[in-house]
Amino acid sequence: ESVGKEEKLLCQQEIGYPEIPMVELQSKSKKTNVNKWTLHLCQEQIAASTAAASDLSVHEDPLAANYGDIPLVELQSKTIVDVNEWTPVENLDHSFANQPVKIRGRVHSKPLTTNNMTFLVIREFGFTVRCLVQEQPDSVSFQMVKYAAELIPESIVDVEGVVFIREAPIKDEYAQQVEIQVRKLHCVSRATSNLPINLKDAAVETEKAIQ
Repeated sequence: ESVGKEEKLLCQQEIGYPEIPMVELQSKSKKTNVNKWTLHLCQEQIAASTAAASDLSVHEDPLAANYGDIPLVELQSKTIVDVNEWTPVENLDHSFANQPVKIRGRVHSKPLTTNNMTFLVIREFGFTVRCLVQEQPDSVSFQMVKYAAELIPESIVDVEGVVFIREAPIKDEYAQQVEIQVRKLHCVSRATSNLPINLKDAAVETEKAIQ
């Protein structure tokens, strides 16, 4: 019983409780065992508090349902998908202005990222469209912008948003008037982070070779 009290006292001091006078242990072997037990207990508490903080940050986001990875179980369900809900990227034009659309494609590139917004270029069968994920109080959270910025190129994603027509396209390699202002973003399949080459890099190398 005395050893049990000593263990508790030692652990309390290790994890930052107010200082408590230590009771000297009867033997060196007992002290060694207590130290090992204390270290193990403190490591468990640190791991638990870290995990809790991570879960809390997710649950605190009221817009968390608008983004994230689609669980494998959901992907393997036998629910029939209505393909008419999806809009092919190649069909996006001025006629879709201010209309809600849903597309699926690969993350081709991320040309620009700031604290409250990020651009994603989504590719489907060789056609691309630029998508803007910008912080909005009712639909897009800061966490969602961060999630979009961390997506790995060639990952497959589902994008839901509203088509926006720019009067003057942004001057970059994907200068387009048609743009999607993202409201929901879910990753269907994440690409590996160490791909030897992606389609964008291959296209650049081919273009250089032709020149």
